[in-house]
Amino acid sequence: MKVLGIVAEYNPFHNGHLYHLEESKRISHSDFTVVVMSGNYVQRGEPAIVDKWTRTQMALESGADLVLELPLIYATSSAEFFAFGAISILHHSNIVDHLSFGSESGSIDLLSQIASFLFLESEHYKMKLKEYLSEGLPFPSARNKALISDMSDKNTSIPVEELSQVLSSPNNILAIEYLKALKHLNSPIKPFTIKRKGASYHSTQLDTLFASATGIRHALKNKDHSILYKTMPKKAADLFLEAIHLGKAPVYYDDFSFELQYLLRSMPMEEIKKIMEVDEGIENRINKAAMNHFYIKEIIESVKTKRYTMTRIQRTLLHILLQIYSEDFWELHRHGGPQYIRILGFRKSAAPLLKKLKINSKLPIISNVRRAYRDFSGLPKKMLEKEIQSTDIYSLHYPNLCQRKSGIEFSMPLIIINK
Repeated sequence: MKVLGIVAEYNPFHNGHLYHLEESKRISHSDFTVVVMSGNYVQRGEPAIVDKWTRTQMALESGADLVLELPLIYATSSAEFFAFGAISILHHSNIVDHLSFGSESGSIDLLSQIASFLFLESEHYKMKLKEYLSEGLPFPSARNKALISDMSDKNTSIPVEELSQVLSSPNNILAIEYLKALKHLNSPIKPFTIKRKGASYHSTQLDTLFASATGIRHALKNKDHSILYKTMPKKAADLFLEAIHLGKAPVYYDDFSFELQYLLRSMPMEEIKKIMEVDEGIENRINKAAMNHFYIKEIIESVKTKRYTMTRIQRTLLHILLQIYSEDFWELHRHGGPQYIRILGFRKSAAPLLKKLKINSKLPIISNVRRAYRDFSGLPKKMLEKEIQSTDIYSLHYPNLCQRKSGIEFSMPLIIINK
C-alpha cells in the first residue's frame, strides 16, 4: 500500500488544488491520499472563508481519501510551526510514504539545499540574522538576507538573484519549512514538489483556469458567486454554494471586530503581552490603533510597518481573539507538538487505510470528539479544548443567525463519502 501525504488549507478548494492533487497521485502512484488540513482558521491569520467540514467534503469529493485536522495552535502559527505541526501528524501517523507540496520553484533539489542550510543554522547565519533583526527588518526578511549571506559565504552554486526569488515566494517558503520539519523528525517520508500553475499566491486575477484562493475570496466579497464555477471543480463549487444558501458562509475577518475590541478594551496590557507573537512592543501599536479604528482591517493597516508585516499582525490579532498564549503553545511544542490525530472525514473505500492508521499511529486518534473530550486529560485535552472554543467563536459569524450554535464540535459527524 502506497500512501501520499499532502498539507493544505483549501480555502477554498479550487482548480489549482485539484491539479496538484491529481498530479501528485499520478507521480507517486499512490493507492491512498491523506490530507492534513487547517481547521476553521488559517496560517495567514484569518478565519477560513467556509467551515472545515465543508472544505473536508470538497477535498474528499475531489479525490482525497482521508482528511486530518491540523490543530489550531499550529494552523495559525508562522510557516515554521505550521509546517512542523502538519509534518509531525503525517510522520506520527506512521502510514505515509510520500509528501507532495506545491511551489513556485518546482525544484526539489534547490529547495532541499536551502532547507539544509536553514536546518543547520551556522554561526555565520545566526550572526547575520541577529544583525539584520537589530536593523529593524521583519523576521522573514532578516532570515532571507542572513541565509543569502550564509550560502554566498560558502560559495554555493545558486546565484544570489535566483535565491532571492525563491525566498520571496510564499509556497517556496512553506516548502522549505516542510523539508526542514522532515529533517527535524528524521522522517522516512520522501518529499517531492510540483510547480504551481496559474495566478500567484496573492493575485486577485480571475481570468484564468487556475485562479488563486485569494482571488476567489476577493470576488466573493463582491457577491460574485458565478466565480465559483469558473475557478473551482463543480462539486466543490456546489458545496460552497450550498454553504452560502444555508447561511454558513462566507465568513470574513472583519466580522470578528466586536470580539477583538472587547478583548482589547477589557484585557490588562500585562495579560495581552502573554499572548503568542505579542512581543517587541507590538501590543502598544495595536492598543493605539484600536483606540482610533474599529474594524480589524483598519487596525491592521494602522499597525503595519516595515518591521511588522500584514500577515504577522493578522496572526497576532487572531491569537488575541482566540486567546492563544505563548506559554501554552511552547508547553505543547516542547512535548512533541500535536498531541493527537483527528479525523475530519474519509471515503468508505479508504477502509484499509483507516485500519492501517489505527494499527500504526504513534498518537491517539480522534474520530468522536465527545468521547475524546471525556477520555483525554493533560495536554491532549488542553489542545482539544482550544479547538472546541475556537469553533464556537467561528460559528458566531455564520451569516444565518440560526446557524450560530455552540458545541458544534460535539454535534458534527465525520464527513463520510460513499465511494
